[in-house]
Amino acid sequence: MFQFEKIIIHREVADTPIAGNIRRAFKNLPLEWVDREPEPGGPISLRQSKKVLYLTAFKGQLVKPCPGTREYICCGYQILNTATNCPIDCSYCILQAYFNQSYLRIFANTDEIFARLKAFVKEQEGRPIRLGTGEFTDSLVLDPFTRFSTLLAEEIAAFPQLAVELKTKSGAIENLLLLPRVDRLIISWSLNAEEVIRKEEHGAAGLAERLEAAEACQRKGYRLGFHFDPLIFFPGWEKAYQDTVDRLFSKIGPEHIAWISLGCFRYLPALKPIIQERFPRSRFIHEEFIPALDGKRRYPQARRVEMYRRLVGWIRGHAPGALIYLCMENPMVWNKVFGFIPGEGHPTLTEMLDARI
Repeated sequence: MFQFEKIIIHREVADTPIAGNIRRAFKNLPLEWVDREPEPGGPISLRQSKKVLYLTAFKGQLVKPCPGTREYICCGYQILNTATNCPIDCSYCILQAYFNQSYLRIFANTDEIFARLKAFVKEQEGRPIRLGTGEFTDSLVLDPFTRFSTLLAEEIAAFPQLAVELKTKSGAIENLLLLPRVDRLIISWSLNAEEVIRKEEHGAAGLAERLEAAEACQRKGYRLGFHFDPLIFFPGWEKAYQDTVDRLFSKIGPEHIAWISLGCFRYLPALKPIIQERFPRSRFIHEEFIPALDGKRRYPQARRVEMYRRLVGWIRGHAPGALIYLCMENPMVWNKVFGFIPGEGHPTLTEMLDARI
């Protein structure tokens, strides 16, 4: 699927399992060893940056809380940094405005990563922890080559209060189906309308492939998550998204679903000119958006509420008891969609999700 052109490996991670796995998977690609941060030697486009794999050590804060803002209801998610950048090239991806990196970085110092992760878990003294690796990259698209999921599953098996969500737009589940234990991992897919996948999610698996992969993980015994995010407004969106929901539940039993999230497209102002330059045929960026409290641009509230209500209704028609939540929405929208506000006479959103671990 992806035409990588080169591998760069920092000597600090030369003997790590991931470095060995990548070298075996791409043994015919040019390989460069470095002792310091490599420099591309000139300007490099975002598309070109996705063609070079750079294996290095992660030195920053390993686990970080989801960067929520005070005005919006946050799920209390923790982010585990395993890579930055992504070979999938979605036109709407907010990472285009976040990162200015020359390569697709994979953090290969797994011994240190897992030691620090275990220390973090012990510091929580038994409190539930939901971690995800899909904030700054796709969790699984490179897993056939890195085999990170295999390493991760073994390391987290001893922590019953921990759940790690692997979120993807791929069908790359080969390694997951070989794991002896499935109880600490939640496998999740970002879903969208077929038209959005076809026009905007370049390099991602199609809807059918994602649902077939989810069905295979269901048979294996995994708990599953699904994220309708970003919901994108376009003529015919109602029928298109209802079709996606119907197809989801034609494959997946509600009892296997840990949670489902909804989130309308929102963007940093800096992202719009990037989308216009890189994806001039994308029309969704020209819809009506308004400034929001977090500095992003969002659909007007009435449109967001309408889209959420429709999705919730279609999902409830198949799974009345499903845990559905809104990603980074304000209390007023929550109340209009669900008739309550988390934390006001009800459990907080964090408490609701932690109860599913």
